[in-house]
Amino acid sequence: MKIAIEGCCHGDLNKIYGTIKLAEQQQGIKVDLVLICGDFQALRTPFDLACMAVPDKYKQMGDFSDYYHGRVKAPYPTIFIGGNHEASNYLWELYHGGWVADNIYYLGNAGVICYNGLRIGGLSGIFNPQHYNQGHYERLPYDRSQQRSIYHVRGYDVEKLMQIQQPMDIFLSHDWPRGIERFGDLGALLRVKKYFYGEVMKNALGSGPNEALFTHLKPDYWFAAHLHVKFAALVNHDDWQNKTYSPQVLEILGLPAQQTMNPDEIQIDDEDDEDDDKEPAPSQKDKAKVTRFLSLDKCLPRRQFLQIIDVPAKTDDGFTYDLEWLAITRAMHPYLSLQPQPIPTPPKEQLQETIRQEAMYLDDLLDSGDLDLKVPNNFAPTAQPSTQPMDRRIPVYLNPQTTDFCELIGIENKINVGGQPPDSPLPPTDQDQHNHEQQQQPIQQDQHSDTQQSIQQDQHSDTQEPIQQDQQPLPQEDQVSEPVDTTLPDHMDSPSKKPRLDSE
Repeated sequence: MKIAIEGCCHGDLNKIYGTIKLAEQQQGIKVDLVLICGDFQALRTPFDLACMAVPDKYKQMGDFSDYYHGRVKAPYPTIFIGGNHEASNYLWELYHGGWVADNIYYLGNAGVICYNGLRIGGLSGIFNPQHYNQGHYERLPYDRSQQRSIYHVRGYDVEKLMQIQQPMDIFLSHDWPRGIERFGDLGALLRVKKYFYGEVMKNALGSGPNEALFTHLKPDYWFAAHLHVKFAALVNHDDWQNKTYSPQVLEILGLPAQQTMNPDEIQIDDEDDEDDDKEPAPSQKDKAKVTRFLSLDKCLPRRQFLQIIDVPAKTDDGFTYDLEWLAITRAMHPYLSLQPQPIPTPPKEQLQETIRQEAMYLDDLLDSGDLDLKVPNNFAPTAQPSTQPMDRRIPVYLNPQTTDFCELIGIENKINVGGQPPDSPLPPTDQDQHNHEQQQQPIQQDQHSDTQQSIQQDQHSDTQEPIQQDQQPLPQEDQVSEPVDTTLPDHMDSPSKKPRLDSE
């Protein structure tokens, strides 16, 4: 199964999908799945711009609204996580995960689903210690502080992921696991991103919670973004656990050479000649779990933002719920706090026993036919297309997908419970009445505001620069990819030279 991995999206879906189509044409392949590692920017209407934490000059609608309103359909099944530049109000509607548009699936704040039998997990947002131990307290309309705190990872969501016991094939995060840079070409990374040096030396580059998840989950693949650079690492988990680094990394870090016992050394017992013909046992290092880590850039010219890998499918079931994750969600749902204060969770042993009981309960439902693990194609828009000025109140929607999911597994829905249903007319405001009165005057008023001008989408691509893309299987070391043809099919454009926000 061919899987295309994208770093930061920044609303450039047309360019990403167009690049994948060109790779297919050039290589004679068919991509089966697209994974996007955050900063997706699922902006439906201008109201969502008010909920995205970026400076005003970067508030552009991007391509997503065309997919959301059904003018375009995603040409590939797509799975993504959230980053730190998102339409956070929309993603919150789908806290447990769901379709943001036809054929585009959000993993939720934390989640695991299966695609053709592959277990794909993810954690949205970035780490900030100030909010890590708090509940999900943010409510619309977000103030400036809540615009940022809402995308900060919460310990509750990490703890849910830490309960996973079954093997994980692929995991997505936006920021990196802390310390991962020490298992790749650190010298090359620091030549490209010189300002990382201080954090690298303090072992502060990346996320501590992601480090814990990396240690616990040991997935076959871990994909990330956020730092706008391509970086690959092949991590042996024995080395990860023991902090065993290469001589080159030790030299950069200023650490002494590490004395390690040769794991391939064969111990010879002179008193026992009976097993002379036996083959030597595999070394401990050969048996250690290995994770292939890859972080990619954002979609811009001469950037390494895309890579296609080949991972064997296990089934042809498409999108299915993961039974273990459903059991974890049921077991931990009582501790989901919507207040600043977290709800304490029980000890791990007690929690694991509860999860085991919930898994048995779900198994019984599955056997009786009362539980269907097939993810339903139940996307429906909640926000209407809008050209109204931004001084109206931002609507809060009750998303039917979240309601359906909670009913499916038998938990209380806590997300936007008092919100308006889809397609409801927006509530009138005093400004609406004022506008109506103005329209009755004989002198016509100019209704086009500066705010509206600032959020218009620029659909014109201003470059024909080559698109950087990786088309080889996931490397063990960072490689420079070859440019591809930029004659994009259909409505797809080439990456724009227009600058994007680099700051976190």
